[in-house]
Amino acid sequence: MNTSTDSFEREWIVSLIQTKMMPPRLPAGCVQRPLLMRRLDERRPRHITVVTAPAGFGKTTLLAAWSEAQTRKKRPIAWLSLDGEDDDPQQLGAYLVAALARASKEIAWQAQQLLDNDAHTPVRTVISVLLNGIAAYGRDVFLVLDDVDRLSARPVLAIVSRLLRYAPDNLQVLLGARGEPALSLGALRSPDKLSRVNVDDLRFSLDDAQAFFDQTGNALLNRNSVELLNSATEGWVAGLQLASLGLKRVDDVAALAGHLADTRFGIDRYLNDTVFVHLPPHMLTFLLYTSILERLTGALCDEVMGGEGESGEKLDWLERHNVFIRPLDETQSWYRYHALLSDALRRRLVRRTPRQVPLLHRRASLWFARARLWPEAVRHALAAGDLAQAAQWAENCAMEMLQRGDPFMLPGWIRKLPPDVIAGRLRLRLAKAWALAMSLETARASKEIGDIADEFERTAGDDRSVADEVASAEINAIRAVIACVNDDSEHALELGRAVEASTVPADPWVRHYGQSAEIFGLMYRGQFAYISRVWRARVDQVGLSRKPNSADMLRDAVYGIAALIHGELPDARRVMEVAIRYSEDKLGEWSAAAAAVAGCLASIYYEGNELSKARKLIEGRMTIALETAPLAALMRYLLTASRLLWRDGKKGPALAVLEDGRQVAISRRWLRLKLACDAETVRQLVADGRVVEARQLADELSASVPMMCEGRRGSAMETWASYCVLQARVLLAENAAEDAVGFLSRSLENLVALGWRYAEAVVSLLLSVAHDQNGASEQAFAALGNALRIGCAMGLINSFVDEGPPMRALLESFRRTPSEIATGHATYIGTLLSAFDDADNLRSSSSGYADIKVTPGTLSARELEILGYVARGLSNKEIGRSLNLAPETIKWHLKNIFEKLNVNSRFEAVQSAFGIQPGAD
Repeated sequence: MNTSTDSFEREWIVSLIQTKMMPPRLPAGCVQRPLLMRRLDERRPRHITVVTAPAGFGKTTLLAAWSEAQTRKKRPIAWLSLDGEDDDPQQLGAYLVAALARASKEIAWQAQQLLDNDAHTPVRTVISVLLNGIAAYGRDVFLVLDDVDRLSARPVLAIVSRLLRYAPDNLQVLLGARGEPALSLGALRSPDKLSRVNVDDLRFSLDDAQAFFDQTGNALLNRNSVELLNSATEGWVAGLQLASLGLKRVDDVAALAGHLADTRFGIDRYLNDTVFVHLPPHMLTFLLYTSILERLTGALCDEVMGGEGESGEKLDWLERHNVFIRPLDETQSWYRYHALLSDALRRRLVRRTPRQVPLLHRRASLWFARARLWPEAVRHALAAGDLAQAAQWAENCAMEMLQRGDPFMLPGWIRKLPPDVIAGRLRLRLAKAWALAMSLETARASKEIGDIADEFERTAGDDRSVADEVASAEINAIRAVIACVNDDSEHALELGRAVEASTVPADPWVRHYGQSAEIFGLMYRGQFAYISRVWRARVDQVGLSRKPNSADMLRDAVYGIAALIHGELPDARRVMEVAIRYSEDKLGEWSAAAAAVAGCLASIYYEGNELSKARKLIEGRMTIALETAPLAALMRYLLTASRLLWRDGKKGPALAVLEDGRQVAISRRWLRLKLACDAETVRQLVADGRVVEARQLADELSASVPMMCEGRRGSAMETWASYCVLQARVLLAENAAEDAVGFLSRSLENLVALGWRYAEAVVSLLLSVAHDQNGASEQAFAALGNALRIGCAMGLINSFVDEGPPMRALLESFRRTPSEIATGHATYIGTLLSAFDDADNLRSSSSGYADIKVTPGTLSARELEILGYVARGLSNKEIGRSLNLAPETIKWHLKNIFEKLNVNSRFEAVQSAFGIQPGAD
C-alpha cells in the first residue's frame, strides 16, 4: 500500500527523538546499588567514567538511577541514548546540544542558536561553542552517553572524541557500553581521570538478588534458593528476571537453576519455554508484531496492530507483569523492550510469519510520517521494501534542508538510502550535488553534477517538459555555485545568466544562487552600475532588513563585495552592517555567515582606521572563517587580521595568519587567495628588512603565475594585480624602481578599465613611491594625486599608512606643493599624517608577546621547536629548511601540535601558546 505524501503536512524536518534525551524511568522495586552509586559520584575535574557490561547486567539502570539522583540534587545532567542511526556527525551534534539544553538552557543556548539558524556552521565549531558554554556555566555539568559502543562511523567517533578530549574541568562524562567503545579512551585521559565499572562490579551479590526477589513478589524463596539462582546466573540481572518470570512454584528452583546456567546460550528457547507459553495469545501476538519497533507508544502500536486499539493497556499490562519492558519518560507515553526480549521476538517473528514483517514496517512507516518523524519513517519504509516511498520522503526532507542552506546533514541523510534508489531519483541526486557545492567540496560536486547532466542530456530528448526545463535550470545553478567556489568568474557569469534567462518556474532560492553567480561574474567585468541597478531593484521590492534565507544572504554579501571592489565603500559598509546585525542576532555570533560578513566589514573598518571595531569583528572567528568562508570574504578576513597583528608589532603571528590562508588556498586551489596572502607576506617581509626571503618567494611565483593569469579575464585579473604589486615591492626593496614602475603601470591600466577604484588607489600609492625612488617626482605626485582623489571620496586611511615612511615623506612633500589637489585635500592629508603618528605610537607601545604558556609535557621538544618557528611566521618550507626536514614532516608535526592544543590553525597555535589576539591592545 502506497500512501501519497500529499496527505501529510509538508513540514519536512529531521526531528530529534525526545526520548533519546531522557534517562529511562526506573522500574518499580529497582534494587538500590549504593556502593556503585558512590563510585559514580566521585567527581574530579574533566572526569570520565566508563560503565561496560553485556546486555542484561543493569548498566543502563545504574546510570538512570544515578541520573535521577543528580536531578533530585538539582544538578544539571544531560542524557543521550545512542544507536546505530546516529552515524551522521551533524545529527549527533544536534542531539548533544539538545541534550545539554534540556539540562540547562544557559549552557547550550549559543550552540543551539547556531544549529537552529546557520546550517553552514560545521559541527566541530558547534561542539567548540558548546564546550565554551559549559565552561562559562561555572557549575559542575554531567553528561551520560549510553550505548556509546553502537557508534562506528569515524566522523561521529571524532566528534565524541573531541568532546571528551577538550571537555572543560567542570564537565563529568559517563559512558555506558556493552563492549569497549571505539574511542581510544586511554589516549584521552590520564589514569586518574578515567575510571571504569565493569561486568564484575555490576553482578548482583546475594543480598542484591534477595532484594530483587523480595521486590518482585517472590518473597517465599528462602536464602538457599536465592543463592542457587544467583549462582546459576552468575549475578546476571536479566537472568534473575527470567527466573522470576519462569518461577511458578518454589519447588521449581533447582530445575530452573539448571536451566538458567545455559540461558545466555539459548535465550530463545528459554523464553519460549518459561515466558511465552504462559502469556495470553493476544499478548504474545502483540509482543511479536510490535517487536519491529525501537520504541513504542500506544498510538503507534495501534497502527502496527492494524487498528485493534487498547495498545496502551497492553503496554501497561506488560510493565505491571515485569515482562522486560521499560518506560522511557515520566508520563509513560513511550516504552522500549529490553534488547534480549526484542531480539528474541524478532527472530521468532521472522521464523513464524515472515510475510507479515513488511506489512508491519509499512504501518509503522506511515505512522511516523504522519508524526513527521522522518528518519524513522524512512527506516521503516526501507525495511518494508517501499523504496519509492522512502525516497519520496527523503526528497522532501532534502528540499527543506536545501532551502535552509544545510550542506552538512543532507549528505548523511541521503546516504541512508540504498544506492540504486538514489540512482533513480533525479531530485535526490541534485540535492546531493547542491550539498557538496555548498560545503565547498567542488571536486565531488563537479563529478556528481557532471554525471547527472550527461544522463539528463541522454534521456530528456528534444521535446522537454516543464519539469525537464526546471531540472536544467537547477543543473546550471549548481554548476554556477561550483564555478563561484572555484573562483571561475567567467564560467559563473555564463551559468548565472543561463539561470536568469530561464523562464521556467524554478524555486526562488535557485534563481537567487544564479543571480549571485551573475553578480560575481559581472563585478570582474567592471559592470558595477548594472549590478547596482539589479540589486537596488530587489531592495526596493522586498526591503534590505527583512529576514533573508541563505541564498538571499549570499546575494547581498556578493553585492557588498562588488561595492567594495568598485570603491563604493559607504554602500558596502551599509550592506555589511545590516548583514552582520542580522547574522549575529538571528544566527549567532559564531555562525559561518557572521564570520564571512565580519571579514569584509572588518576590512572596511580597518581601512577607515576604526581599529577597535575591526578588532572586535575579527577576534575569535579564525577557525570558522578558515573552515567556511568563501574566497573573497576569507581573503579580507585574513588580510585584516594579519595587518592588525603587524600594526601591533606581532610580526610572527601576523605572518602565521597569512600562512594559514596560504594552506587553505593550496588545499582548495584558490590561486587568488594565495597571491593575496603572498603579496601581504612580501609587504611585511620587506618592511622588516627580510628582502632575501621576499625575493625567494617572488622568484617561485614568477615561474608559474604569469602563464596562468597574465592577459586573462575575470577574477584572474585580481590575482595578476596582486602578483604585480608583489613583484614591484621586491624590486623597490632592491632599488630597481624602474622595473617596479613597469609592473605597476601594466596592472593599473587594467584596474582603471574595470573601474576597480579601490585597487586603483592602492596601486597608485605604490606607483607614486616607485616613481619617487626613480627620481621622477612629477610622475610621483601625479600618481599620489590620483590616489588622494579616490581615497578622499572613499575614506581610505590605512592603505596610505601601511606604505610606511616613504609614503609619509611623499605626503609631507606633496602638501607643500602649490597644486590644486594638495590645496583641495589639505584636511584629508592632515588626517592621513595624524594616522601615521597614531600607528607609530601604537607600534612603540606594543609589548610583543609573553613567554610560552603551554603546560610542560604537552608538546615534545621537537614540537616546541617547530612552534617557535611558527611564532616567527615561517612557512612549512622555511621551517623545513631550518631543521633539515621535509615540508610534509613539518606538516605532520603541526597536525600533532594542533591536536594537542585543541586548535585548527597556525595562528591559533601561537595564540594558545603565547596568549595573542589579533590586534589586541
